Amino acid sequence: MKVSIKANKLEASSNNVRGICTVTFGDCFAVRNISIVESRKGGTFVSMPSFKTKTVDEEGNPIFKDIAFPITKEFREELYAKIKESYESGEAVEFEW
Repeated sequence: MKVSIKANKLEASSNNVRGICTVTFGDCFAVRNISIVESRKGGTFVSMPSFKTKTVDEEGNPIFKDIAFPITKEFREELYAKIKESYESGEAVEFEW
C-alpha cells in the first residue's frame, strides 16, 4: 500500500506544536492533524490525533487517548521517520508498506 505524507511547518505557534501533518493511505483513507511537537529536551516527536478524556492521572493532569495510531512497532517507526523527513524537508514523502 502506498502511504503519502505531507507535513507543514507552523511559523507562529503559541505552544510546542511545530508542524501539522496529513497521512494518506492507499489514496483512499486520510488521517489529519498529526502534530510534530518540540519536546522539553529540544528534540521533536510525533503526536497522533487525540481527545481529552474525563479522567485525570495521579497528578491531576487530564488523560488523552489517541484516535488513530500505528499498531505495530515496525510500522510506527517507519511512519514517524517519514513524517519527520517530510517536516524537515518541507516536501511530500511517499513509501510503500
